[in-house]
Amino acid sequence: MQGHGPYGGTYDMETGSYSGTPYYYVPKGRIRFSGLEKRHILIAFVVLVTAFLIILTLYGRLVNQLPLALLIAVVSVLTGFLFHELMHKYYAQKFGAWAEFRYSTFGLILGLVTSMLGMLLAAPGAVYISGNLTRKENGIVSAAGPLTNTAFSYIFLGAAFAVSPLGSLWVTFFSGVAFLDAWLGAFNMIPFPPLDGSKILRWNFRIYLACLLLPIAAIATLLMLHMIVLF
Repeated sequence: MQGHGPYGGTYDMETGSYSGTPYYYVPKGRIRFSGLEKRHILIAFVVLVTAFLIILTLYGRLVNQLPLALLIAVVSVLTGFLFHELMHKYYAQKFGAWAEFRYSTFGLILGLVTSMLGMLLAAPGAVYISGNLTRKENGIVSAAGPLTNTAFSYIFLGAAFAVSPLGSLWVTFFSGVAFLDAWLGAFNMIPFPPLDGSKILRWNFRIYLACLLLPIAAIATLLMLHMIVLF
């Protein structure tokens, strides 16, 4: 998910505060992180792993397989959350904008509460962006996150099919990660701010449709795989 940060003032990379004359942070050849941003990423990462672990153990039939549930949760958060946000950040900085992740306290609490209720509404925060991005550039930045989720979902879906002769344990791992990535990709395509879908739809309807249907197709294929292999 991405949002829009403040446009004026000199940005302090360590404290996250603004002062002085108007300034845009323009990266020089590599992705940049502030100390404050690293802390926000770490906190969001730990909370999301906890939320995934809750839903996998209480509702995913993995209560007696805690190491497997933890592995699925960690890999899912790495691919579903961290790489999602990093791709937003990478493309925003590539286009010359200031871009940093900030967690949402409400979103993290919402993730924990909904995981205890048997579903996961993950809105851990956003990459906040300031800069003169065109509608197309903003659409590309927005699409980079959910498309990363979708790409990982198909990678792990292919792995699930490949290891299906080895037994349900491996299928559970790969398909579990694939499902969570696909779910996050589809969820972010809801066309309401601040979710990515609203900005992609405003830019290009066809690309929005592709970004929406690809993760849905992955989820449908996963359900078919589970019916064939696990039941």
